[in-house]
Amino acid sequence: MEVFLHLLPLLGSFVITGFILHAIFLGMTFTVDEAFVRVRFYGWTARKVAVADIEWAAQDWVFWNEHWTNTMNPKRMVLLRRRTGWFKNFLISPPSPSEFLRELAARGVTVR
Repeated sequence: MEVFLHLLPLLGSFVITGFILHAIFLGMTFTVDEAFVRVRFYGWTARKVAVADIEWAAQDWVFWNEHWTNTMNPKRMVLLRRRTGWFKNFLISPPSPSEFLRELAARGVTVR
């Protein structure tokens, strides 16, 4: 039993790493409501961008941006160009980018 106690930190690090990976790849969702585009982890809002602050949106990718993505597939990336902020480009990866862009267009955001 004493030998297994030395493995507890290793087991704990595996559990924490597994939880973080699960949160990024399976627990991260992107929603659009009346006022904000929200990045959520298991339903909790981690980041939000005001819809009124979005200058335009496109299914694109640029180098210098704020990443909130859960994939490396460039076909799923949506770029939100903000009017204000330190990083004006905000990159997300919703499951259906075309549907997400339609939702943004319905809220009055210019889609390129």
